[in-house]
Amino acid sequence: MDRILINAFIHEQSIGNRPNGTFSTQAYDNIVKELQDAFPDKSVDKDKIKNRIKYLKKGFGACYDIFKNATSGFSWSSHTKMWDAEPGAWATFIQSYPQAKEWMNKPVPHYESLRQLYGKDRANGDGAETPAEMRQRLSQQMGVAEGDVIANIDRMATQNGATRETDDDNMNSSPEANKRHKTYKEEVQEKLLKGIESVSDAITKSTDALVKAHTAKISMPASEIYKHVNELGLDPLDKRSAYRFLTENANALEMVLGYPIEERKEFLMDILARY
Repeated sequence: MDRILINAFIHEQSIGNRPNGTFSTQAYDNIVKELQDAFPDKSVDKDKIKNRIKYLKKGFGACYDIFKNATSGFSWSSHTKMWDAEPGAWATFIQSYPQAKEWMNKPVPHYESLRQLYGKDRANGDGAETPAEMRQRLSQQMGVAEGDVIANIDRMATQNGATRETDDDNMNSSPEANKRHKTYKEEVQEKLLKGIESVSDAITKSTDALVKAHTAKISMPASEIYKHVNELGLDPLDKRSAYRFLTENANALEMVLGYPIEERKEFLMDILARY
């Protein structure tokens, strides 16, 4: 059921029903209908779908955020659905990222498909997590109380020009003036949102330019491209996406084929996640 749900979200994304990183009402209506048709004996509605995909995204994100920092000694296994590495590589990595130990023997079903949905978000920081989720994650990773994380954010924000209104300041101001004043929290949130929007716009423009630059006539026969893609052992959905992308993008095809065969699959999946 999770597999069909995730594939339905990927399909809606591919046909343009995820503008600006948010799935449209039409997308959810389509997904509900697809799940209802596939599982007529199950009670499926929009709220249940949202809750389930949020749960799956959270599990994927926890794993992705750790292993995006992994060294070249790590590789994702589509068979075991886990990260593979030599014991020495694990030991070194866990020293820097203790939370990675949890994933030594813990599979993440549908990881590659979820990366198609959310890998780009987490790489960009756009829509990856809410401020509350970020505070909770940081507090867990650093082993400190959430209040300490907020205090650290306060200090960083102050150093960058955000000032906190005091009670005395508010007492000396009129009610009308107080309404016009932005709270400290609002100032920080506004600065963070502007920064995220700026980075997101830059990445979007760069991605669009890269895709346009990669679009060219393919000199290699389509059957030969399929042969190379098929050798990578991709899931059926990823295989179709990769084949379609590489037949339309000559430069991307050249880069993928130029990559070492033992790392080619991961390299290709990284490209697709950003496409």
